[in-house]
Parts: sequence; structure tokens; C-alpha cells
Amino acid sequence: MGKTEKYEKMGFNLTYSDVLENTKGSLAPFPMGGNSGLYVMMFNYLAMTKEELEAREKQVEGDEPTQEEVMAVMAKMGILLTVVGIDGGRGIKEIMQIMKKDSATEDMFTEVGRCEDITYYAITDRDNDQKFMEEHPDFAEEYQSVQNILIEDLKNAEYYPPHIPGIELVGRTIRFETTDVDGNPVKSEELFAAHTVTMINFWATWCNPCKRELEELGNIHRRMLEKDAAIVGYCNDADEKLAECKSLMAEKNLTYVNLLPAGTLYDDLGLQGIPTSIFVNREGKIMTYPVMGAPADLSEYEKTFDELLAKAAAGFDPVQVSEAAEEKKDGYRVVVTGSDGTPVEGASLQFCSDTACMMGRTDAEGTAFFKTAEGHYTVHVMKVPEGYLKSEEEYTVPETYGDVTVTLKKA
Repeated sequence: MGKTEKYEKMGFNLTYSDVLENTKGSLAPFPMGGNSGLYVMMFNYLAMTKEELEAREKQVEGDEPTQEEVMAVMAKMGILLTVVGIDGGRGIKEIMQIMKKDSATEDMFTEVGRCEDITYYAITDRDNDQKFMEEHPDFAEEYQSVQNILIEDLKNAEYYPPHIPGIELVGRTIRFETTDVDGNPVKSEELFAAHTVTMINFWATWCNPCKRELEELGNIHRRMLEKDAAIVGYCNDADEKLAECKSLMAEKNLTYVNLLPAGTLYDDLGLQGIPTSIFVNREGKIMTYPVMGAPADLSEYEKTFDELLAKAAAGFDPVQVSEAAEEKKDGYRVVVTGSDGTPVEGASLQFCSDTACMMGRTDAEGTAFFKTAEGHYTVHVMKVPEGYLKSEEEYTVPETYGDVTVTLKKA
């Protein structure tokens, strides 16, 4: 077998067959990961030799490729496979609904793996395959062969719970001062305090996926105001293209506040693409992992709003400070000790459901308490105090209230 690549955002390690190391064309995997229980990866194939591709990359090295150069490469690209993982016991029907694959049929889906309640499928599109092979006959035979080999490699992949990009942001408090696009001063504390839940949508004037969702975001904002929730726009390039930003706002009928870039907020949050949307509570605490990219079904935004509003009404706090856990009856207690049984104070823990995470820190008794409803959760150790080794283990939480014990080894 060939090399093994880790695709943590998808939740699998894939060992490629040796034959894929020496293809005539170029294989280009693109793991997008996901959220809302849907994880997506594209396996693209380029009708270009590795030498041709390297020569083209050197030609534009240090410069942004022109649109013509990008289109020239795209014209030689075919989608070998779309790999989709979907959770909650859902399957092909739900994937077609969410991804709006109205013309898809079940025979385009091949189940390739499972992990817990996530099922992974490799999706092919015979019409697109045929079109690509007719346009690039010199690569047609290899294209079909590589596709079949990849499907078999995926069946033998190692599957595990996906890492959701940005999940480490859950519980972090956002604070900033800036101005809106009309020059009015804005303080985050006042902005977020106005609503139970606020969605910050990071976008830019040059981003086509951003622009395509703007009009519907305006509609969602107007509907959510009735539920004490709101959207705030953060136009990443409004400091340079203010007129264009305001023109788009008018064209898309945006009535919600749009902000100028607030210092290095985008970079400080570690965001890597737009559109990205983050949901915060009245205190500016991030309530769930970011939504990266525009959902295929924009109603997913409203579903997230409704879920978080319900959690807020139930007293959900994305950061739960450890208290006297033994007095609590409506949550879970995580106890962290050394291998000698000594309580470990100051260990940072992540307590996660399928849709959100809480952060906690152990007290002097080595205890962190998480107030939440009974259900399926997992615990991860994020940081440990000096003198201990971080545990990479995932700890499963009882589905009824109880304790979880984590033992750390001495450094």
C-alpha cells in the first residue's frame, strides 16, 4: 500500500493504493469537512501530468493566478468522487435533500464506511464522468480506474469521529470596538446584549458564495428579530471597498448592521475562509462551532438559531465553570486525578454533544461540572497543568447522570 493521509475534518485516515502514486493525471483531494452532521470531501482529477501542473504552479509562483489561468485548470478538472458522511442514522435520502441533488439516484451512492452514528458514502455522477472522459480521451481509461481504486481504498479506510473546524472556539468570548459601514461606533458588548442570540456573518465583496446568500440572510434576520435573535454582518474588505459593500447591502435589502473589520478579529479567531458564521449569546460567548461556507440549504441557519434559543431558555452556558459538583443533580461531573489518585487542578476539558461543546476547568478537588440535559456526550482533555502528560483519549459519558474519571500520567 502507498502513503496514508489523515483527513481529520472528515474523520478518516486513508491509505492510498500504490498505483495512485504513479498516475498520468493528477489526483487532487479537497476535504471541506463540515458541520450540522454533514461532512463533505471532493476527490478531483486533473487531465494534466504532475510535470505540467508543477510547471504551471512555478509560472505563477509569488503571484495570484489570473482568472484565465484558473479557468484553464478548471477546464481540465473532473470530480472523481464526492465523499459525504452523515450522522444521526440518516442516509442517502437526507443527503440528496440537504445537498439539493434532485437528479441523483441511489445507485450513485456507495457506502464506504461507518463510525458511531455517521455513515460515509462515495458519490459518483456518471453523466459528468462521461463528459469528462469524452473531453479528455487520453486520460479516460485512467480516470475510470482511479475512481474504482479510490472507492475500494475508502472501504478500507480507518474511520473515527471527525474534528469539527473551529470547535475550540466554543465558549470563547468575543470583544471588540469598531464602526459600522455608516461610521457609527460599535461596541461588541452593547451589540450582543440586544439579543439572546446573534449570528456574525463574515463575508467579503469579492466572495461569490457570500454574495449569493446575502439576500436570504436579510430575510432570515427579519424573521429572527421576532424571536429575539439577529444577524450582524462583518465585511472583511469594507475598509478598502466601502462603497461596493454598501451597494451590495442596498441591492440585497440588508437591514442588519454591517461592521468594518475590527482590528485582527478574523485572524485572532483562526478563521480560514468565508463565508463563516459564528453564533454568540448576550455576553458574546460563542455558543457552537462556526458554520464554514454557505450551507446548501440556508434554512440550516434558522434551525441553528432555534436550537440555540431553546438552549438559552434552558440556561445553557457554553462555558461552565466548575462548582461544588457533588451538590448538583442536573449535570455531569468529570473528575481528573493523577495516577497516584491526587486531584489535578487546572486541567481544561471539552465536554461535547454532537452539535455543541462546553469548556470547563477542574477545581482544587480535580472536578469540573457540566450542567446539561442527559444524553450522549464525550470528554476530551485540552490542556493539562505543568507536571502532567496530556491524554489523547476520548472519554465516553454515561447517558444518565454520573461521573467520568480521567487519569493523567506524570510527565
